[in-house]
Amino acid sequence: MSENLSLLVTMNRSWINASQISDVYEKCVEDFLEYAKRNGAAINGRYYYPCVNCVNEKRLDIELIREHVLCDGFLKNYTTWT
Repeated sequence: MSENLSLLVTMNRSWINASQISDVYEKCVEDFLEYAKRNGAAINGRYYYPCVNCVNEKRLDIELIREHVLCDGFLKNYTTWT
């Protein structure tokens, strides 16, 4: 996937509905994590995140967020990522 296409998919969030085992989903999760690191309000290196189970109410470090979002999925109805 080209970098521009990946950015477009990330920006419109359509990738959230992709299969969690697809290349598109995995690439866009990585793009999301980079976005969160650049723009998120971290406290001690931990960020809020929209995993299905944690519902944007917990803070974790990037590696644990990656694990949650890849394994559990992304919360589809949310208003903020950071």
